[in-house]
Amino acid sequence: MTTDLHKHLIACLACLALLIPSCALAQAGEIRILIDVSGSMKRNDPENLRIPALKLITGLLPRGSRAGVWTFGKYVNMLVPLGAVDDAWRGRAMAAADNINSHGLYTNMEETLADASWGWSETGEAARRSIILLTDGYVDISPDPEKNRASRDRILNVLLPRLQQAGVSIHTIALSGDADTALLRQLAAATGGSHEQARSAEKLERLFFHMFERSANPDTLPLEDNTVLVDETIEELTLLIFRGEHAPETRLTTPHGITFAHGKLPPNVRWHREKRYDLITIDQPMAGEWRVDAETDPDNRVMVVTNLQAVTTRLPENIALGDEHTFYVRLLDHGKVIEKKEFLYFIRVNVTQESSSGERWEWMLLDNGRRGDARPGDGTYTLRLNRSLAAGAHRLTVEIDGTTFKRIRHQTFNVHDSPVLAVIESGAENQEEIPVLSVIPRAGMIVPDSMVVQATLSDGAGMEQTLDVPRANHNEWRAALGGYPAGRRYRLDLRIQGERPGGKPVNSTAGPLYFGARPAQKTVEEVTEDITQPAVETAPAERDDEGAANDDAGPNWLWVGIQVLLINILAIGGLIFAYRKWFAFNTQLPGTWKAQLQE
Repeated sequence: MTTDLHKHLIACLACLALLIPSCALAQAGEIRILIDVSGSMKRNDPENLRIPALKLITGLLPRGSRAGVWTFGKYVNMLVPLGAVDDAWRGRAMAAADNINSHGLYTNMEETLADASWGWSETGEAARRSIILLTDGYVDISPDPEKNRASRDRILNVLLPRLQQAGVSIHTIALSGDADTALLRQLAAATGGSHEQARSAEKLERLFFHMFERSANPDTLPLEDNTVLVDETIEELTLLIFRGEHAPETRLTTPHGITFAHGKLPPNVRWHREKRYDLITIDQPMAGEWRVDAETDPDNRVMVVTNLQAVTTRLPENIALGDEHTFYVRLLDHGKVIEKKEFLYFIRVNVTQESSSGERWEWMLLDNGRRGDARPGDGTYTLRLNRSLAAGAHRLTVEIDGTTFKRIRHQTFNVHDSPVLAVIESGAENQEEIPVLSVIPRAGMIVPDSMVVQATLSDGAGMEQTLDVPRANHNEWRAALGGYPAGRRYRLDLRIQGERPGGKPVNSTAGPLYFGARPAQKTVEEVTEDITQPAVETAPAERDDEGAANDDAGPNWLWVGIQVLLINILAIGGLIFAYRKWFAFNTQLPGTWKAQLQE
């Protein structure tokens, strides 16, 4: 009896050990949103689309998570106080969003990052911590450039290490070409976050949604052919429907065939409508098949609050090429892994991975202890990702079909063949006239304190030299590329050495990168001349007895005569062939058609 008890205890502990990575995913996270309200936003966001973008993300935040919103210009304002997300918090956030403006005189990123991250002093054990930062400028706290530079340095050397230690992921959005993309890229890369460049404010709503999905990883249902199967475990249903400029009004049809739209709603439905999207929340939705009458869109989502959750391993935002990852899928009922064989027998788990290069992989997972599954009958579906982790951007989709219910999960991640992000910043970007090399280590792929960077510089004409790239701050290696002769094109190849967080040595490369003058382009007249005068292959000239070139030799009349004869034969043959075709066609025409043609 004691032996059986020990076996049962060991099995429970083993199951708990497997559950720990995914339990963190099931816990509510913390998201803190920072929005630039400096005066330049009047130009870069003239329609103030930050308002509907913020309303979108506040409407999507899962119940029980914690969130807050800060705006910043010269001063930092807590627009929506940090708190647990519920109906009251959402109401305050929706109302406060209308107060977003573009009246700020400066862009005080340092103070807003410090204020918004207050209380995050050590690594969070359960909740994911995320910051979403939107700005269109540089660190700007004073007319004095030295004070601005000092503030930027404090962000990188004081705030960033603290946020890394606290396990915070920073997702950044640059809303103009004038933003300090070097800083924003560094904040994202150093914390395992993501960086987006918004070409226009019209993309803000979708960018905010993508950032939210990366941060919150919500439970969702598949929307197939604009229909969604709602099961009895769903307590709350939220539909996000994006609309085009001329899209018809969005309508919903219940399983009983009742159709309604934004104008007249059932008492359990809340409908927030903006120019580019509808956000619809239904409390205690009717079980069955619902239909959405709207344009299809790849970003449309159906998010749910339910006690029957699909939980998956959270892959890193950035993965090193050559790494392997074990991916787990579990179903939880009230937070506990479902292990009943009678229930799991009807479960089908399919995983699809798509890359930016167009490659696609598909797997059907089974809880049978074979084909990579860790243990049979433990409620955990296992997939080992290795060969499919090719360099590039990837999207992973998990679809769970339980016959009477369905769940779907989306993840995006990037696979990199180098542990660093290396760019050469132009003069406009780094506010200097000379190009600057910037090398930023990616979180989890190399330990910054172990990293050594060397660059090989060449000009394609025999010049080659090695440069040591010095560490400029906590998370950046930087070298000015001035003093080289103008009018040449230069190439940089980087050698990166160091260690992974687990102690594994890193010996990698990055590049090539280029700077300097581009090869001269031919003018239109020169290109036209090249096309109209094809190159002639010149044979060696015949030589007379005295060895001089026979340049006065006349044309070869025999060869000219042969060419004329061949041309005449081809022309006569073509005329005979055309006449025969015409005669055959004419003799086969009915009389009435002949008469019409003759008339």
